[in-house]
Amino acid sequence: MKVSQEPVKLSDVLKDKAFIVPLYQREYSWTLDQVSDLFYDLLDSDEKNGHFFGSLLIYDDKNREKMEVIDGQQRLTTLFILLFSILKKLEGTEKNKAINVINKLLFIIDPHSLSDDITLSEPRLETGKRDKILFKSIIKGEDFSKYRDGRRKSHKNLNNTLDFFNAKLEEIIKNKGLDGLIYFAEKVIKSEFIIMTAENSVDRLMFFKIINTRGLNLAESDLIKNEVCHNLTDEKEMEEAITIWDEIRTKIENNNGSFDNFLFHYVNSIKESFELRKDRDIKKGISHSIKLTYPPVPERLVFEIYSDLIKKKSSKDFLGELQEACNEYINFINPSNDKTYLKSFKDMGVTKCYPLLLASKKQLGTEDFEKICKGIESLTFRHSILRKDPKELEAFYYKQIETINSETPDKVSIVLTNIKEHNNFKDEDRFKSEFVYASPKSSVSRMILDRIVKLSSEGVDWTNKDVHIEHIMPQTPANQWKEMYDADENEYKDYLNRLGNLTILLDKANIKARNKNFSDKKDYYNKSRLYITNSLAKYDNWNYEQIEKRQEQLYELAKNIWKV
Repeated sequence: MKVSQEPVKLSDVLKDKAFIVPLYQREYSWTLDQVSDLFYDLLDSDEKNGHFFGSLLIYDDKNREKMEVIDGQQRLTTLFILLFSILKKLEGTEKNKAINVINKLLFIIDPHSLSDDITLSEPRLETGKRDKILFKSIIKGEDFSKYRDGRRKSHKNLNNTLDFFNAKLEEIIKNKGLDGLIYFAEKVIKSEFIIMTAENSVDRLMFFKIINTRGLNLAESDLIKNEVCHNLTDEKEMEEAITIWDEIRTKIENNNGSFDNFLFHYVNSIKESFELRKDRDIKKGISHSIKLTYPPVPERLVFEIYSDLIKKKSSKDFLGELQEACNEYINFINPSNDKTYLKSFKDMGVTKCYPLLLASKKQLGTEDFEKICKGIESLTFRHSILRKDPKELEAFYYKQIETINSETPDKVSIVLTNIKEHNNFKDEDRFKSEFVYASPKSSVSRMILDRIVKLSSEGVDWTNKDVHIEHIMPQTPANQWKEMYDADENEYKDYLNRLGNLTILLDKANIKARNKNFSDKKDYYNKSRLYITNSLAKYDNWNYEQIEKRQEQLYELAKNIWKV
């Protein structure tokens, strides 16, 4: 391993060298926050030494023409786009020396070619697979309009970075002319890195693993991805593995999920993790006379357990199982409307039960999985209404995973019995008292009313697109409601979002009802196809007492929905 004794200027970093972002690295992730920070750091830097970028970690395999960028690819990619932007502003001017210098920094120029067309040369930086074509098109000045749609986050980030630099350089030219741009360009190429070079694969892996501990911006998923690649020797197999890995991540992210969260939930759902954790602790002299703590794989051990898991399985088997889990996970984080229980988890913002759901989906048939889902959803809902510690419920769910992953023939009955015997089902008086005063967040209120409607309005054909939550006592008080609001503002706000003050209007009826007097609103309610709404027409007036009574009525329906 070599470390430069002194900072190395960017112009010397790029001189006669070529770099590649390896397959296992993630795509370009810098947003305008980081890009603007870099730009203004350069703008404000010392004219003699330039800005100090920190370390650039590279792997120099003497058998390859290009050096791998282990860490620093985001900064390096951004600097290439900045240099390209400067070059485009200088083209067609008399600043030939600057143009030639920047061309030599950006491109590997064939000394045997006499062509003036620099775009025939290759950029000195080759980015990862996802961004390779777009980045190369940008640096070579080719048409990349088809990549402007922003479907990939990294493509959007690259486009935004280019647009940002173009706008900022125009400002420099407008205020200080071309000489001002040259002055800025000199600051850029004089900026410095400390270069750390690994010269063998062992050092390369060690570099990659310690990046996280240095506080650098590397996700857990990147470390695990690297571990997958490290266990493969064939480059074609490695590329296939990375393609599968990136497809899994894209699926999760396209459904607004977190890839790191998925990896955490998955590793805690599988039987092997329990055993690997035990083995790892036993090697460290930790006794397992008592049961494992929960979760069995805490965040600090995720990479270590994945590392052991990848060594235990073939890459093909590991990625195949991960793909299968990913497809199920997407149904959890973005369920269709007909998946009632899964949709409730999303509405409640609950994710701690996902490892149990993954384990159940893998081990059970469709009917048994549905039974487990219903039990988990009922328990989770009651837990939230009772306002109990989420950690306590998380530990309970991890204990059930052990049973689900076991070979016990009646494991479904055991888990359902455990759920039914949970304290959340034993204190019905407290559940009622909490429910009748509940003012849940809007997504949960909508979910509760939705479920009650489906229970009490059998035969009514409607979809969620038709649904609008109506505040009977309106959010914007006017007319008769203004008197209640002025009498006691705090009391009005206290009752406003209570479940008893909410109902469902289909189509666009609630837009018309809005903050009308209750006597006028009753006309809209009476026309509703839903019993929960048309029954409001029987009330003579609407006040706090009526809200409390109605919420008690909703409880009588809810207690029969959220049970085991």
